[in-house]
Amino acid sequence: MAVHSFSSLADLVVELTDGSDEHLFLVSSEILRVVSPVWRKALDPESKFAPLEKITVDGTEYRKTTLDEIDSTSLTHVFNILHHRAGPTPRSITFKSLRDIAVLADQYDFADALAPWPQFWIEDLAKDSAKQLEPGYEDWLLIATIFATVPVCETIILNISKQLICDLVISPPGNLDEKVNLKHERWSMAKQAGVETNLQLVPEKILEFIREEQEKLLTTALLPLWIFAKNMTDFSFPGPKLDESARCRNPECSSLALGSLLKSINSLKLQNILMTEEFKIPEGYSPESLIREIESIRMTTLTLERDFTYRESQYTLSVFCVTHNASFASISSRFPTLAQKIPEDFFLGNQYDSVTKHTSGRFATCPVARHLASQQTNAVALLQRVKGYSAAISS
Repeated sequence: MAVHSFSSLADLVVELTDGSDEHLFLVSSEILRVVSPVWRKALDPESKFAPLEKITVDGTEYRKTTLDEIDSTSLTHVFNILHHRAGPTPRSITFKSLRDIAVLADQYDFADALAPWPQFWIEDLAKDSAKQLEPGYEDWLLIATIFATVPVCETIILNISKQLICDLVISPPGNLDEKVNLKHERWSMAKQAGVETNLQLVPEKILEFIREEQEKLLTTALLPLWIFAKNMTDFSFPGPKLDESARCRNPECSSLALGSLLKSINSLKLQNILMTEEFKIPEGYSPESLIREIESIRMTTLTLERDFTYRESQYTLSVFCVTHNASFASISSRFPTLAQKIPEDFFLGNQYDSVTKHTSGRFATCPVARHLASQQTNAVALLQRVKGYSAAISS
């Protein structure tokens, strides 16, 4: 049993079991009552609570209370600071130690009494800003909330909550009281897999903000693509119709576009997202992983004449007058004659190319392909515009 004394006027023992070791901290109850309203009530000699146990240490009798869920080194830092013995306190501590101190400071409401030490610790650990965003460091959100007066904490909360909006896998809705029991995952783009994560200490107001922003993000990103897919596959779709500028009237090009779109959606296993009867936010995906999947959809279309009235000579008008707005005859019947007339990229297998190729001149790309590429680009751009949590937003 290790005994640690922090005051010659100590009148209280704080008992802590750290692993297999037992520690007794001799402290001043008067100091604890000054810095913490919780301890003020619990340690009041005239408190209505049950009286504290007594313990004898080195021949002296003390009242005894207990603490847990913090290691002895971290608690030593806390008691040194509170007893004005901060000389031995280091300016750098581990993330785990900082988290444990933050949890204790929150539980007993004495965060302000630790100043300025939390600022030293937080600024030192915050130098590695990329590490904050990795799975396993979500408890930064609690730390930065408890020590919110430290200037860098606002930025920490903004950045981590923004990252969680993007990579936290959406779980089935449930009672908020059951949050601790739910398994949470964050999607790792590097590993292309979910990484289990613990959100138990994340403040509920921040977690609720993250959930709401995820729903807004996915609705804004996916709803236009769902409407597009429904228009392409269900001619009786009662919802919004595509604008005329996003339609292709050429039957061969339209058939090719539809077939390649369905094949791509099926290969990416996105049928339960884009082919459902009603639009809904999918579970089991993070917004970023899902939007990246959506970005991978491919559609093949045809590069055709821009204007069917175009004529190169008196012979070409009757040979090649097929556009995206009309088709006078089957393209297949003209292939032998058209072999030297069609562009090299007659079959355009990537709709993103339709936005940059043939923007002027004789040939034109398919408006359906351009529309799909535009919707996919807009969805990806939304990831860059995600806003993290701040007290100003929530107020």
